[in-house]
Amino acid sequence: MIDQAEPKLQELAAVLLQKHPFYKNYCSGSADFMSLPLMDKRMMNRHRELFVPAASDPDVVESYTSGSTGEPFRCLKTRSELMALSLAIQRKRMSWGLPLRYHSVLVGNSAGIHPKMLAKYAQEIVRTSPDMIQGRSSILAELVGHFQERRLAIPSNLRFVQSWGEHIYDSDRRVIEEAFGVPLVDYYGMEELWMIAFTNREGKLEVDQEHVYVEAVDPDNGHPVLPCEYGELVVTSLVLKHMPFVRYRTGDMGRLIRDEKKGSLTLELLPFRGSQIRLPGRVLSPSVLRYLDRFYKQLSEEIGMRQYQMVQEDYTSFRLRLVAAHLDEDKRREIGEKLALQLKQCLLVDKLDLQVEAVSQIPPHPISGKRHPFICLIGEPAMVSPHEEA
Repeated sequence: MIDQAEPKLQELAAVLLQKHPFYKNYCSGSADFMSLPLMDKRMMNRHRELFVPAASDPDVVESYTSGSTGEPFRCLKTRSELMALSLAIQRKRMSWGLPLRYHSVLVGNSAGIHPKMLAKYAQEIVRTSPDMIQGRSSILAELVGHFQERRLAIPSNLRFVQSWGEHIYDSDRRVIEEAFGVPLVDYYGMEELWMIAFTNREGKLEVDQEHVYVEAVDPDNGHPVLPCEYGELVVTSLVLKHMPFVRYRTGDMGRLIRDEKKGSLTLELLPFRGSQIRLPGRVLSPSVLRYLDRFYKQLSEEIGMRQYQMVQEDYTSFRLRLVAAHLDEDKRREIGEKLALQLKQCLLVDKLDLQVEAVSQIPPHPISGKRHPFICLIGEPAMVSPHEEA
């Protein structure tokens, strides 16, 4: 069922079917929005000539993304579209006190790999006293450690810290907010569409309904899930017309919650992407692992766990990577035994091998730079595992 956005969506569907080459050629002629196919990066690349105008346009700006798939993808936006998307982001930031004239420091992914880069960003922050600091939450937490070790002064102008592109662990949130003395807000978006949702004053990710329409669908069959149920998030840009993104699969799992009184739509993201749990004869969405959240929260309190990553190595073998302050051999064995029992219940299997590994850091994905809480290595290139003891 389509909500109050229905008129805009039906109008969009009619325009696409009338004017856009792909939809004119590949749709049955129905102007119903929900009859439009689900799209993804691979499908759009496969039919690239039907999505991108042949003639070059000086008003069009190119950008590139590969995300976690490693498949290059060229995005096209007009300057007027970029302006509309930029203003939408700024309005959200200004709601958190960002002034019209502001200075920001973007902490790059290199800071999580090279200590010298972390020191360089810290020096820039101290020198420029920014109103906003941006970066992935795991790297921002490392930045906090650098500030504390060297007793650096916290910028007096700082209004908030913004994370993006990565699940925020509760432990990282506490460390960042306590050290900087400002809220940590979350930006959820993608290079293709830019902002999808931003943290509101209640601490929830609120969808930017003026510029984007979001659905939650069953990742296996593409059918809409019931209200408040978890599914794969599918997004439609209401701004981008030069290169439309309509019913575009994000690969992210989450659920949508509508507040009828406020007219707001918030989403709860699961810290899992498209990597599926593979078992003999069946495939499971990693969303089932949300039942282990309480166990991980307890680990955070007991052993000072900062990060974790569950890795499926084959059909019956899993490895839990932990970044923790206190993790000896006995505790590691205890965690493995308890978690193996809970994981068997989640996956409905009788046989399962689980190893617990202490690491100094969770390795970022070699392409996206993100630290995924679950990855499946079956049929995928092996990722390097850091075997240093934490």
